[in-house]
Amino acid sequence: MRAQDYTATRPLVVFHPGHSRWFEPLLAASLHHNLPLFVYPSQPGIHLEAALAGLLPLGFRGAVLEDPGLQALALDMLQHLEPEAIQARRVDLVLPELTGVRGFYLEPIALANLIRRYAFGDKALWLGPVRAELAQGLRGLSKVSVLSRSFPEGESFLELLPPSQRGVVAVAEVQAAVVARQADLIVYAGGSLQLSLLQPYHRVIALRPLPTEALRLVGEYLPPDEFQKFHLAALLEALGYALPPEAFAV
Repeated sequence: MRAQDYTATRPLVVFHPGHSRWFEPLLAASLHHNLPLFVYPSQPGIHLEAALAGLLPLGFRGAVLEDPGLQALALDMLQHLEPEAIQARRVDLVLPELTGVRGFYLEPIALANLIRRYAFGDKALWLGPVRAELAQGLRGLSKVSVLSRSFPEGESFLELLPPSQRGVVAVAEVQAAVVARQADLIVYAGGSLQLSLLQPYHRVIALRPLPTEALRLVGEYLPPDEFQKFHLAALLEALGYALPPEAFAV
């Protein structure tokens, strides 16, 4: 690396509460593609606000917030927020600007990119705990239904989508079976899973590992690692470095 290249290199910090799953793949991708980033992990503890305020005066390129708790805490510490961060009430990337620090939330964009890349289906069923912060990532689908623990919980999730996309909230097993048969895409967010709901034509995007016994019952399966690759790619793209998800080893 030439001296001028080294001068242009700026730190990118990965904030996490303990062991980081994002640091090593971000570091490896940065080194392999010669990005002008010095990636390193840090545990901010109770000093998160001071750490974010120091990004600009210390010349940082930005900060990645890996932990959901840190993502929620950072929201009220920033001067500027992108629309996705406002709606999700979370921040996973912070960039310093002359007018203050700006917060982004890119996980739903990663989910939308993954769905678009694989064209897994047009009618989706969300299985497992609802994650309101990811609702924006489902907006490219024609219909989204939810298997929920309660009708109000499922309705509150669907209300985050445009009216034309809102499907059915299923709470009973019989109703869930009917809704599942009409779906071609399953988004599995964890928790208990009724194997009887799965069909050979289902494509599954797993945000949490799918039970082993379920793998033989579905047509195609994308594990959580694939979603993480798309998330890391979205984070670096917002920094100005467009790498494909395949650039990350997780």
